[in-house]
Amino acid sequence: MKKQRPLIIIAILLIIGFLVWPSGVLRPVKNIFYLTVKPLAIAGNFTINRVSLFFKNFTHLGQLARENQELIKENLDLQSQLSLLKEAQHENEVLKKELGFYQANNAESADKTTKNPGNLKLLPANIIGRSVTGYLRTIVIDRGKKDGVQTGQAIVSQGYLIGTVKEVLADTSEVTLITDYNSLVPVILQDSRATGLLRGGLSGLTVEDIPLNITINPGEPVITSGLGGDIPFGIMVGKVGEVISKKSEIFQKVTLNSPIQIYYLEFVFVVQP
Repeated sequence: MKKQRPLIIIAILLIIGFLVWPSGVLRPVKNIFYLTVKPLAIAGNFTINRVSLFFKNFTHLGQLARENQELIKENLDLQSQLSLLKEAQHENEVLKKELGFYQANNAESADKTTKNPGNLKLLPANIIGRSVTGYLRTIVIDRGKKDGVQTGQAIVSQGYLIGTVKEVLADTSEVTLITDYNSLVPVILQDSRATGLLRGGLSGLTVEDIPLNITINPGEPVITSGLGGDIPFGIMVGKVGEVISKKSEIFQKVTLNSPIQIYYLEFVFVVQP
């Protein structure tokens, strides 16, 4: 250590002399010193700037991530609100269509008959369940005893008969569709005034037991007769398709076309007295 002390003192004196000596004398030495140190200083500044930029970008990315999450949440909220709005618009359109068809068909029936089917009490109901397997075709609606629903009451959609109430619980009811094989509804061919029975089945709707002496025209409207049960007179059922009975049979039988796609319905009316 004692041997190195003179060297340390000399180094200190050289540094002091370098700092205080006239610039002209030590300029070459300073130039060498600056040229040696400059690359190191530049490299150091570059590294410091890169590190500073990294942390700044890292902080910015964190902020962008938070903003992105907020935008995603806002987008989901807007999509949910849009979905609810579309459902509300859909329900309004269905309701307007239901009421419009019913009024139009009632007016048509009233023009051709002496009995007026108008002024019926309609109870709106949503379809909350369905079974269309085999011969049994039923739906469940969200109306029951507390709403005044009774067995045998007619169920309509867009002014057309689609079924009758089979079973009533407190808050729900089961409806037998007219497409069910066990469904039998008394009807009238509106132009010829012939009576018959509407029956469902796998092959579609038919009207049976029409007297042989009646001339049947394709496209003839068919309405409920109001006989036997709680189904009012004059509700539209559909239109005659074609005669499918044989000449040897004692009654005529025709196919019936209904414009209602029963299996896609979401909303119906219960016809109440």
